[in-house]
Amino acid sequence: MIRANRSGLGYEDPLTYLPRRPAQEFLKGRTIYDAQRPSEGLYVVILGRVKIVSVSEDGCQTIGRIVCTEGLFGESALLGPQKLSISAVAIDTVTLMAWTREEIEQQIEQEPRLGIALSQCLVRQCLALQDRIESMAIHKTPERVMLAMVRLAAELGTPQPDGSVQIGALAHHTIADYVGTSREIVTFQMNRLRRMGLLRYSRKHIDINSLAIQDVLREQGVNVPQMAALAQRAMA
Repeated sequence: MIRANRSGLGYEDPLTYLPRRPAQEFLKGRTIYDAQRPSEGLYVVILGRVKIVSVSEDGCQTIGRIVCTEGLFGESALLGPQKLSISAVAIDTVTLMAWTREEIEQQIEQEPRLGIALSQCLVRQCLALQDRIESMAIHKTPERVMLAMVRLAAELGTPQPDGSVQIGALAHHTIADYVGTSREIVTFQMNRLRRMGLLRYSRKHIDINSLAIQDVLREQGVNVPQMAALAQRAMA
């Protein structure tokens, strides 16, 4: 099955070729896997959100991505047993479905297009991560926070009647780990964006005026990653 993503571009949907499995529930804050208990399978999010966290040698945490409904994670299990400094943690109470490496391999033998679909999924993740690494290396914190809002709106958001995009609330320390800075700096920058009318937030939601943020970034000479821009325009 060819599925249109939020940017309007077609790609193979891995879920089309994966058999149903019993659902698993993890409470908010629960660790799904980590370095001591590596991922044993490929997961899909049925409900809720999961953060994928990398831990450096000095203990610094960075969120590689936030996975929402229908998103896949746990791909490292496909490489076989190995110890990686990566963990998956439930942001909300989440419902998941999982397949072991052996089940994935058997399914690819029966349906080769699953292999293509998973490859496309991994390439998209690599491109998104490349954009974020470049952002961390090139831009100052205010621009990085704004770019993070654009990405989160594109990946997690639901369009609203007023033109904004709404995502479920995220703690400032979670956004800080996503951006690569401190919670205090994120709080300062979020307040600044709120005063500028570029976002609103409460304990339940963050409403992001993504197109306006992109315009401000361009006025400052910041190149907005094309994939995020296309995705957001498709949702607006």
